Amino acid sequence: MNIDGVERRYGFYTTRFVEAQSEEEAELAVVNLLRNDPRLVQAVMNEKIDPPMMYAEEITELKSFGEYQVPGAGFSFF
Repeated sequence: MNIDGVERRYGFYTTRFVEAQSEEEAELAVVNLLRNDPRLVQAVMNEKIDPPMMYAEEITELKSFGEYQVPGAGFSFF
């Protein structure tokens, strides 16, 4: 990615909310959401043979989305 004129590999944290039957299904759903996020698709500079790696670091089950906006937005890059 190119952030503030610096091209390099970046990591990021983000929060997303999905409905799923298991943690594995939730992780796949979130990764699919992110892989189809237009902002990430446009920003990623990787070659097709070197796609970005994404995984869920933490999954928390909620009884309800309540006041949370679904599916979430924004990224914190590092």
